[in-house]
Amino acid sequence: MRHVLVLFLILGTASAGLAGETLERVKRIGVVRCGVADWMPGFALRDGNGAWTGIDVDFCRAVAAAALKDPDKVSFLPLVSRARFPALLSKEVDILARNTTWTIGRAASFGVVFLEPLFFTSQAFMIRAEDAAHGLAALDHARVAVIQGATHERNLEDVAEKTGLTFEPVPFTSWEKALEALARGECRGATGDRITLMAGRLYALDDPTRYVILPEVHSKEPISPVVRFDDPQWANLAQAVRAVLMAAEEYGFTRASAAGLDPDNVDARLLLERTDALSRQLGVEPGWAARIIAAVGNYGEMFERNLGAGSPFGLPRGFNSLWKNGGLMWAQPF
Repeated sequence: MRHVLVLFLILGTASAGLAGETLERVKRIGVVRCGVADWMPGFALRDGNGAWTGIDVDFCRAVAAAALKDPDKVSFLPLVSRARFPALLSKEVDILARNTTWTIGRAASFGVVFLEPLFFTSQAFMIRAEDAAHGLAALDHARVAVIQGATHERNLEDVAEKTGLTFEPVPFTSWEKALEALARGECRGATGDRITLMAGRLYALDDPTRYVILPEVHSKEPISPVVRFDDPQWANLAQAVRAVLMAAEEYGFTRASAAGLDPDNVDARLLLERTDALSRQLGVEPGWAARIIAAVGNYGEMFERNLGAGSPFGLPRGFNSLWKNGGLMWAQPF
């Protein structure tokens, strides 16, 4: 009898944990609240009309398509780097998709769950073109702009220890302010994610030809969405949304084919059948995977539109290719 009671308590606790407080609130208010970067072309950028674009924005719209059957039922809260985790933990946002590096230290310190990455990049340095011949040594004993609260602060210390160079870190709360300081000559260089430096060079500096991004790789930066640790159902749903995006690319299931699936595409048909079979456990309406792809396309389409050939960056896929093409992107089986 005691064993039955213990089993009942365990199952009851598990069921309560899967009740999905976050999803219940999302359905009640009719919107997914997404924390994004305050300025990050390719990831999250608001135009003059208030419309948001970027790969992080697309991911949030995919979550809304799954949870609320409408990709437009999402609100975006722009956050500076140091405000992102407090906003998530205080339940000001439901999900953080803000160009955030997944580290064990962050997961342990903040009590959050990082999803599998949406993007892989590395830390790099941007310097003036006139200093390019000297490489990183041009920044020895120089002021270097870095974002406050980012992994790049500690990485900068690591680079100094490994190279024997001395940097004077100048922390900023936003990239716009950091790049303004670089343009005014207050800093001799800047360090951050390579893609962030590329965005700054293209969008925020008056003459991109005056600056170069050094080619060396100084860190691994897996960029992942983040959710709170206290709601396993919401974490599972967010993880499932990412998996659908990856699997759809692998199986050739595109935005164009979402309305009329090719009957000969067995893999895509099985994907839709298996994701529908999980609808009740995830707390969403059947057809959620098809809604995601109809809204934003598969991961490859998202990448090309925001960061690849269809964007000003023209990034090659590289590490962000699917596993079967030599990259690091893959979907958990359904």
